[in-house]
Amino acid sequence: MRRFFSIAALTVGALAIGGNAALADTVTLGGTVNSTSSVTSVATADASDLSLYGVGAAQNDVVVQVADMALITNNTAGVTLQAAGDSGLTNGTSTLAYKVKIVADNAAAPGAGDFSSATDSVSVTDFSSGAAARDLYIEYDAPSLLDPGNYSSTITISVTDI
Repeated sequence: MRRFFSIAALTVGALAIGGNAALADTVTLGGTVNSTSSVTSVATADASDLSLYGVGAAQNDVVVQVADMALITNNTAGVTLQAAGDSGLTNGTSTLAYKVKIVADNAAAPGAGDFSSATDSVSVTDFSSGAAARDLYIEYDAPSLLDPGNYSSTITISVTDI
């Protein structure tokens, strides 16, 4: 009986030791990465020297590249790039409407029929090392008569994560 008791005691002791060794705890890890998407635009020389005609000669379907845009992001899904023109080229008295179009960097100029409104939006997913580039064009119909003065307008360019 003594032998049986000793073996039983060893077995119970081994279970107790093994049971404690099997206990575990966890450490939860976490972190946050904020978005760093941004866009920088540089106006072309033509942007501030538009031919508005308006002195007896008209020209329809005038297409001009007005900006080079550089984008950066850490979002692997990409970004949405938007260009929104204000109420048109104005001298305070007269207004000349225009449309905008975003195209790939160094792509051929879009045709006048490719423009649809004063706002354009594209998804940009072709980033290389977090950087991409696009070009911005406008299209307008210059009338034969236009009030004299300096005309100006603003296009707002924004970028949001996809």
